[in-house]
Amino acid sequence: MPNTFLTTPELCQLLRCSQTTLWRLRRDVPGFPQPGRLRRRLLWTPEQVSQVVALIK
Repeated sequence: MPNTFLTTPELCQLLRCSQTTLWRLRRDVPGFPQPGRLRRRLLWTPEQVSQVVALIK
């Protein structure tokens, strides 16, 4: 199975923002997708990544 999820650091690298900025976006922007959790890791699906990109542009 291919790795289809992004971790928070990978998403931040893609968006070119810090983890603090991503945390603030999750907190302050209505409708911002929330990641799934696998143990202690936050994982983002490709659909969520495309929603994030659409919201911040």
